[in-house]
Amino acid sequence: AAATNATETEMQSLEAVIEQVYKDNFGDGFDDIADSVAKIKQNLGELDDSEIIEVTESAYALFDLFDAGVDQSSRAARAMMQNFGVSAAAAYDYMARGAQNGLDYSGELLDTISEYSVHFKELGFTLDDMFNIMETGAENGAWKMDTVGDLIKELSITAIDGSDSTKQAFELLGLEADDMAAKFAAGGEKARQAFEETLDAIAAIEDPIKQDAAGAALMKT
Repeated sequence: AAATNATETEMQSLEAVIEQVYKDNFGDGFDDIADSVAKIKQNLGELDDSEIIEVTESAYALFDLFDAGVDQSSRAARAMMQNFGVSAAAAYDYMARGAQNGLDYSGELLDTISEYSVHFKELGFTLDDMFNIMETGAENGAWKMDTVGDLIKELSITAIDGSDSTKQAFELLGLEADDMAAKFAAGGEKARQAFEETLDAIAAIEDPIKQDAAGAALMKT
């Protein structure tokens, strides 16, 4: 009650929620389940009883499979809900599938989602896009998942900073810096198109030294 500011009536509903989660063989007892439900309500806000049950059980399933704490997974779910407009249940489905597809190889999947979802959104990406980019990074040698998220963040910042190094990098790619900065700053579909233009231009550079220089100047990696 103290953790959720629940009324007496709401506490009666939460008691039923906790009992149902326990009956479904999740958690280490009533105290543990109550603590998990409190964290989920704190991080995810208003959910109806059936949603709380589903999300709490999903959080326990993630913990059992990938040692992901309820507090950590609910923060990641909140980031996806706020930035991509998905339900709490859908957010947990994405986390589970991502982990099953090997995206938690460095133990940073949930923290990456929590920290970088907003930057993926700023560049016009959907939630599916974000997971596809993370999967591509994992398959192509990113030594930890945080690096993939940070790449997106750095590009979203660097592309609009107007610095000489950024202008030189875009010139090296055959792109007009002010035009690209305006597209990135606009967000949404224009920013996504600018991202794709930038990556296509980097990929087209045949000299690996120049290619690396252009990528590192814009993405810091």
